[in-house]
Amino acid sequence: MKKIFYLYTVLLGTIIVGCNPMEDIYDDANANNPGVVEEVKLTLSDDDYDELDLSFGSFSSLDDAKSMLPDYLSELYPYLSNGSSVTVDFRLYIGSAFWLRDYSLKQEDYALSGSDLLGFQSDATPEDYLVDIISDNYSSPNEGDYVAASYFQYTGSAYKVTPTISLEENFDYGSAAGDLTTITSDWTAHSGTSGFVVYNTSSLEMTDYPSTNIGGAIAFGSGFEDVNTSFTSIIETGTVYASALINLSEVGDGTYFFHLMEEDGSFNYSARVGAKSDGSGNVLFGIGASSFNSPTWGSTPFDLNTTYLIVATYDIATGTSNLYVLTSPEATEPTTPEATNTGFAGNTANRIAIRQGTNGPTGTIDGIRVANTWSAIMTNDVLDDETVGSTTSNKVIYTFTEDGWEIATDGVYLVSDEDFASMGIETFGSSTQPDGYLPTFLNLKFPYAQEGEELNVLYSYVSSSSGAQTRGNLYTKIEGEWVAYESTIDSKLQFGLESGVWVPDNTIRYTFTSDDYTLVGETLLNVSGFENAAGNLSSFGNFNRTGGNSGWTDKQMITAIGVVLDSLDPSAAEDQKYIVTVDIYNGSNGVEDFNLIKTGGEWVVNE
Repeated sequence: MKKIFYLYTVLLGTIIVGCNPMEDIYDDANANNPGVVEEVKLTLSDDDYDELDLSFGSFSSLDDAKSMLPDYLSELYPYLSNGSSVTVDFRLYIGSAFWLRDYSLKQEDYALSGSDLLGFQSDATPEDYLVDIISDNYSSPNEGDYVAASYFQYTGSAYKVTPTISLEENFDYGSAAGDLTTITSDWTAHSGTSGFVVYNTSSLEMTDYPSTNIGGAIAFGSGFEDVNTSFTSIIETGTVYASALINLSEVGDGTYFFHLMEEDGSFNYSARVGAKSDGSGNVLFGIGASSFNSPTWGSTPFDLNTTYLIVATYDIATGTSNLYVLTSPEATEPTTPEATNTGFAGNTANRIAIRQGTNGPTGTIDGIRVANTWSAIMTNDVLDDETVGSTTSNKVIYTFTEDGWEIATDGVYLVSDEDFASMGIETFGSSTQPDGYLPTFLNLKFPYAQEGEELNVLYSYVSSSSGAQTRGNLYTKIEGEWVAYESTIDSKLQFGLESGVWVPDNTIRYTFTSDDYTLVGETLLNVSGFENAAGNLSSFGNFNRTGGNSGWTDKQMITAIGVVLDSLDPSAAEDQKYIVTVDIYNGSNGVEDFNLIKTGGEWVVNE
């Protein structure tokens, strides 16, 4: 109890007096009174970079490090006094191996070739325009700079079209069911006089499809009557799109039931959509591009008594038809159809028809639409003009030389889609970093590359923040491996505390090792004027400072230490300072310090 009482008394006394002993320490430090003098080594951590607001974990220049670190060191070491030093190890960004920019061509760029579309026309030669386009966008290039120019080019005819609906048939013919051609004159029979297509008052539904749950629908089966309705042709070339909601209750061995027609009486049919049993109680859909073409059947089994959205297309120029079977509307045309078939080219599209064929399906059709674009099928909104045509995506690398911009060929390699596939990935990214793949890939790609060979490697990289972009790095063949250039390196600065302020001091303290004495002896043994001194050094392992024939003068000592520093720090920057400690003999064994600085590429005494 006495100890607790005494402690309480001391604390109470401290409170009453109001004296903080730590304040005295800080006051002494701030007054630069003699106190703690230390040589400290500090390696910056992620937390340190965060405190310095360096989210990338590195300094962008030595000047930034010199300006930002003094205040930070004052916060970390308030107790140190003048004469103290801190050596800070940190990461320094020194820049990329080369300058590279992505450039994706814009419509005004394509306009130089006469194209009013977002791409070069198929008969254009992009290389005739790319140099001027790049030059207009990069006005002050340096030799060796790269631009990755990305552009589109159409593979065939291409043109602009205004999305237009030519036919919207919702079967809204009142509350009485009956034979379709009796209920309305909009539909006429072009084959068969019995087994009629029937109008029903209930409709099919599909969320977000614009022609859904309006009016009624029609029922068809293995009857005899085939019917059609006309519409004003909206397209003489390009692609026609025809869609409908379909729900099948039975299927047979397979035949077509839905197609485009020319004028009534013509048997030039297009985009003939069919259905058949898969043998397991499911439906296979297929399409024939034109009359007399055997259909191509899809491989996906679809359910009976389920509403699907079918979209059939017919390319007038090529005679190719595609079939899509959807469970819900899609804003853009899928890249892979359920089935594709090619037949006669050049058919016009003036009518849509429902066929009841032997062994054909039985079911309900509703919400028929015919248009000149996929987008018009999927909405009743007014749409902007669209470009019709197929394009290829291309990327070409240009470099700036003394002769101007030209296609890069020497010393550069662009990783292709096939290359990525060979590595088992689609692109580089945060989880597929280039250095995890490229060294092995380059060894396989260039098995005969020689030691020291350099290659600028460019590649696709996808990041969550910037999306797809072109990046690159320099790779060098070193000891049989391709090694990437490091844009961020380890660096260090020394700071000294002078008059209470941390100032950059690049002085490095170094003490000779036994290998250093050997290096000096071997290097200077046969140099005129150094023979005796170097021989003595090799024999005794220290510098003779007694004078005489084998003694080392001050001038010779600077030369000797310079030999070691050139080996130790061959890329030392101008004005780099060293304090070097060496073993000497001046009548007794001892040590001696030498202050050196690199000036004009040479090591000299730092006065």
